[in-house]
Amino acid sequence: MKKKLIAVLLSAAMITGCLAGCGDSKTASSGGSASSGSDAAGTEAAADANDTTAAEKSGESAKSAEELLLEPYDEPVDIHIVLQYRESEDPNTPSDCTPETSTAVKLLKEEMNINLIYDWIVNADQYEEKFGAELAAGNLPDVFMVNPNDFEDLASQGGLADLTEYYEKYRCDDLDNIFNYDGNFINVAKKDGRIYGLPMGTDPAQMTSQMIYNMTQLESVGITSSDQLPKTIEEFEALCDKLMEVDYNGDGKIGGPVVPACKNYMDAQLADFQPFFHAYETWADGWYDKDGTLQYAGIDEGIKTTLTKLNEWYNKGYFQKDFAAYDIWAADSPIVNDIVAGKYAIVPASWWVPNWPLNTNKVEHPESNWVIGPNLSPDGNQPAIMVDRYPVNNFVVVGRDCKNPEAVFKMMYWSLQYTLENSNPERQNAMTDEEKTEWYSYVYTWLPYRIYSPTCLRTNFEVINKLAEEGKTEITEADAARNNEFWGSWASYLNYKENPDDGVAWGTYFSRLAPDGGVANMIHTIETADIIYDEVYVTTPAMVSRKAELDKLRNNTFLSMVMGETPISDFDKFVEQWKAQGGDEIAKEVNEWYQNNK
Repeated sequence: MKKKLIAVLLSAAMITGCLAGCGDSKTASSGGSASSGSDAAGTEAAADANDTTAAEKSGESAKSAEELLLEPYDEPVDIHIVLQYRESEDPNTPSDCTPETSTAVKLLKEEMNINLIYDWIVNADQYEEKFGAELAAGNLPDVFMVNPNDFEDLASQGGLADLTEYYEKYRCDDLDNIFNYDGNFINVAKKDGRIYGLPMGTDPAQMTSQMIYNMTQLESVGITSSDQLPKTIEEFEALCDKLMEVDYNGDGKIGGPVVPACKNYMDAQLADFQPFFHAYETWADGWYDKDGTLQYAGIDEGIKTTLTKLNEWYNKGYFQKDFAAYDIWAADSPIVNDIVAGKYAIVPASWWVPNWPLNTNKVEHPESNWVIGPNLSPDGNQPAIMVDRYPVNNFVVVGRDCKNPEAVFKMMYWSLQYTLENSNPERQNAMTDEEKTEWYSYVYTWLPYRIYSPTCLRTNFEVINKLAEEGKTEITEADAARNNEFWGSWASYLNYKENPDDGVAWGTYFSRLAPDGGVANMIHTIETADIIYDEVYVTTPAMVSRKAELDKLRNNTFLSMVMGETPISDFDKFVEQWKAQGGDEIAKEVNEWYQNNK
């Protein structure tokens, strides 16, 4: 349906363009009786204009991209945008602040001569319907964000402005760190070598998993050093067997469970089975290239080994018997409550878990000593990992009829500079009340773009640890990393340094900045492991109609096999069922897409 709507929009635009072209032709022919002197004057004027243009371009080319980006327009430029509204995340945002009165709208007008005009604003649950209706009416905003599927549709049907020229003109490190962080990310926005959007994404390294252990509790089974933590599946199993035999959490009971688990078995990044799937180099989802053809990881033969081991552990009592009944994200989740209460000495996790819920555990149990252990594998070596080749969430795009497509680069760069300047703690401490109100009225979620750098976690980790090694506690802007997360991370470092026994301060520090913490382990993993890429970042038509049911089939089957309700020997039946119920159709579509977009 959407394709038809876009086609209608583009057809209307083409008709308008043709009519405008006819008008120009008619006007030109009506001047045929003008004298040759007039022609000569026109030629001379054109030459002067060309000279002026050339001079302007020469002066412009002498300026850096950064200077051009902050250069205000001579005349006001209107940029029409739309908004999927949600409340500000900052509790300090004034209650009377609205998108139309926000700081970005005010200062972009004052400093850049850009008028941000909200054509419409709706709540998130109304956005898709509203956007579709406006699209059908031929009303594309100037700058907006779209998901990968809508990007594919709009770009392939001519609905988006070509940004190639402006990308090259305004290219600089600050902007590349947002939408071309590795020198390749921008390629996902190209069609026939031309750029039609600016990809917004996250670091693929964040997909890695970790094993976190409470050394205080492990003392009860003779582990007193992180060097003793398990590297192999066999060593991990031996540790769990020992924990099953002791009252390591002081509740007067033995016999397990010793590892938290939940129904979100593969995608929670907390109390899930990801580290164990990863140990056997298996994945429940993702499409990887095998000899030029995309294969679905969720039906690989190797998953039988992973499920067999998890079933063994379930039968031994490592996991709670009814773990599949619990959603880790449910309000007042019993699994989270048990982790906070100190019931588990082992937590399968991701890099951010020390920041929550282990920080709360640390507050309630200051004696807890959480450390990150080696990534498990059968032989103790680092297993291969699967990450997204293009970890794109959305695209910032410009409608084809926008008169100033370059404005998106200027707005993004202005926002980054404003954020860098005003998030500096020294600057904030010196703010007047009026300046604080202005700062708190800058609400990034009300803008049609983001300035998040996908690699900021890695960059800030490296920069702040270098500053820490140098013994610095006071720094200048020249010392800081140029991303919008840096000053918050620096404040977290200083807070932990001043309050090392505070659980909340520890959580932020250990997850993001500690040399042996979450991000440190994430970096080590991504830099040392063999990498397999999940190549697919779009949703095909068959995915829309079939994937939810196929995911349900897979999840129910895998959980049933872990719990012994379905024999592992039925895995091949599951694969055939998956293929017959739409898997083969999806495979056909993703491979057609892959061949056309390599």
